[in-house]
Amino acid sequence: MKHYFNTNKVLSVTALAIGAITIFFACKKDDANPAKDDTKDNNTIAVATSEATVTAIYEDVFSTTLDYNVTELPPSGRKAPEQADNQTCFPGVELVPADMGTYPKTLTLDFGAGCTVNNVTRKGKIVIKLAKLLWLADSKAIITFDNYFVNGIKVEGRLEVTTSAWGDAKKTYSYTVTNGKVTHPNGYTATYNGTRTVTQTEGVPTLGLRDDVYSITGTSTLVDNLGTATVTITKPLLRAFTCASISAGEVSVTLNGHAGTINYGTDVAECDGKATLTIGDKTKEITL
Repeated sequence: MKHYFNTNKVLSVTALAIGAITIFFACKKDDANPAKDDTKDNNTIAVATSEATVTAIYEDVFSTTLDYNVTELPPSGRKAPEQADNQTCFPGVELVPADMGTYPKTLTLDFGAGCTVNNVTRKGKIVIKLAKLLWLADSKAIITFDNYFVNGIKVEGRLEVTTSAWGDAKKTYSYTVTNGKVTHPNGYTATYNGTRTVTQTEGVPTLGLRDDVYSITGTSTLVDNLGTATVTITKPLLRAFTCASISAGEVSVTLNGHAGTINYGTDVAECDGKATLTIGDKTKEITL
């Protein structure tokens, strides 16, 4: 399906990046208690991987909601988002009431038994209750799920999306996840609550997407069998539309007092596909 700023390449890459480095920590240990040190490191890695995956799922829901508000409802003057290569899969769209003047209304996206784009399979329904058009300032949408899955992971909870600014100077949205929950096919579950602010910092006046740059900030908490993790974007995550991944910014993940940092660099135009993961005294450059 279409995406406002290709979320599959924005935050989900964080999960892939962290997952790819879970075996590199055969480095320096705490001489006093190396086993305990490794356990803390590995637990922090595991929860960072889980949190990044969960964030990517809810970020995808947000961008999908924004996308279909722009392309399925009355024209806003914004060019429709560019589609994925060889895209053939689109959800069913139901708008109730169907007229364009009556609000509130409900927009339901139905992915049926399964719809796959770019190796992401969605099935079930996303239900979006709109107070008014999302490209109007101070508009709001409440999003819930009806037996909704992403790559076999069941997604539950409630998202509230608010448009705080929409104009030639800036476009800013915030979304809050409340009572989020993901259940993996292997039985692993995690609950999630968090808030993200997404601001288009460059390319706002133009209709094309190639000059667009997005900034993401926010905090979240994730609870699973390892404990409660707090996640803070300590430096705004920046991604240019033309880059395949985030190219600037920093994220901190803390589990039971043990913190890790993912640093993506400082130059959004560099697009080098690299980040640095630091946990304790261990540092590793990773390729996204």
